[in-house]
Amino acid sequence: MMKKIDSNIIDKIKSLKISTSTIIDILDGLKSGDVLSHQLLSLNITNYYTVGQAYTVQWRLVKKGKSITDKQPSTWEQVRQFLVPELNSADGLVYVAGAGDLLKHAALAGGMSCTYFQKLGFNAIILGGAVRDISELRELDIPVIASNIIPSDTQGAYCVSETGTSCRIEDNIIHTGDLIISDENGSVVIPFNLIDKVISEAISISSTENTMLTKIKSGQRLPELINETGRI
Repeated sequence: MMKKIDSNIIDKIKSLKISTSTIIDILDGLKSGDVLSHQLLSLNITNYYTVGQAYTVQWRLVKKGKSITDKQPSTWEQVRQFLVPELNSADGLVYVAGAGDLLKHAALAGGMSCTYFQKLGFNAIILGGAVRDISELRELDIPVIASNIIPSDTQGAYCVSETGTSCRIEDNIIHTGDLIISDENGSVVIPFNLIDKVISEAISISSTENTMLTKIKSGQRLPELINETGRI
């Protein structure tokens, strides 16, 4: 069963809109965490900020069976788990799907499925590859973060191997339960066991950096502020 964090933590992060730049600085200091590919961008909305625990879907290539005469599963049987039927509610979660390397020639989701994911309660959708049906995606209130738009889908070529465990997007392994923070800078993954530590430090640093920014705008010199705070 997935470990949940206190919803108050997510609400706090949302209210402060702690930058992904601040988060990754902290993770770098802990020699942990990941930044997802710069090629993954919100394709439907701009000026967004989203946070939630990952719920993962792992895709893989469809392999032929031992015998070419054996009946193969239908394409629907191969992919239907991508709709995460095991979830009745996805409140506080971010849908994260990966297929290893970025899958740019086939969509990992489309307008109908992404609309369904929003209805389930997902805060965002992150796909390690393409998406389709951009006109429907533009009607959504949550960001759909993907590499590109393409009309073709995965059926017949790829299948879902597991959900609710982990998935891989390029060199990044995202585990269900990890915290995802995404803004216009990019998407950052905080390992579950570091969430409390990272967020506590991020809240403190965010306050310091906001004060620094205010002082810079009033005319104070940045080198002097860096010496005072140790932040940049």
